[in-house]
Amino acid sequence: MGVVSYALFAWFPYASGYGATRVSMFEFMSWVWKTPEWEHCWLVPLAVAGIVFYRRKSLAELPIEGCWLGLVALGLTFFIYWVGYLADNIYVGYAALIGFAGSTILWLLGWQWFKALSFPVGFLVFMFPLPFMDNFLAFPLRIIMSSVSVGFLNMVGIACLQSGTAIVSAPDFAAGLSAGQRFAVDVADPCSGIRSLFALMMVSALYGYIAMDRPWQKWVVFLSSIPLAVAGNFARIIMLTLGTITLGAETAIGSLEEPTLFHMASGFLVFGVALGGMLVVGWLLQRFTPQPPPDPSV
Repeated sequence: MGVVSYALFAWFPYASGYGATRVSMFEFMSWVWKTPEWEHCWLVPLAVAGIVFYRRKSLAELPIEGCWLGLVALGLTFFIYWVGYLADNIYVGYAALIGFAGSTILWLLGWQWFKALSFPVGFLVFMFPLPFMDNFLAFPLRIIMSSVSVGFLNMVGIACLQSGTAIVSAPDFAAGLSAGQRFAVDVADPCSGIRSLFALMMVSALYGYIAMDRPWQKWVVFLSSIPLAVAGNFARIIMLTLGTITLGAETAIGSLEEPTLFHMASGFLVFGVALGGMLVVGWLLQRFTPQPPPDPSV
């Protein structure tokens, strides 16, 4: 099966993706992984290997009882793979890869192994870059972040206006200053939150799987990554805005091609806020979830 999987996903020219010629699925993924928005995808295979190693003792106790339904599912997976090839759609191939992994486990090892490995197999979803989401989510997120930031800055006494995705200082006619003359910060694509959103969703899924006991707790931790990513990027934009006011745009921001040290430090703030919030959510879930009564028969 290793030779078959290599031929299908790493060697066979499956789809053109966003290029002019067909390339293999792994070739397309490795190409997109080099972009900042999707570089976290490199960590997914390592995380899956770590999960299996972490559970190696419990997995060794499971019986190997292959199931013929896995062979049926494998046939359906090959059909999905073929449809994606005919449609020249790399995303259908992603679904086929997940199906291939799950079906092979069910066919060769059985239901208990399939259940035990369902999370690491599903976690492979984070290995697949979705560049089309950049256009679908990035601009709305930029609008939301600039709107929320303007509301907060005005609330704390820093008069400003929203101009599209930019945050500009309000005009001060008494001082002879027009709008944006005192400061102007544009919420560019890297500050939209899409880069951190998918990375945090991946980390929260892994943290919930390891640290939480109940399925609903795992889902709460996972879904909390969305507002936490927004909160982290909000803190970043406020930091950049205040830095622009106090230090000037050249020191606080620089340019997208050559960001300043202050600008790069604000990027770490995103993950500091979001990961800290995720740990707090996990602690609250464990602290306030009622524990089942002890079994009197034990």
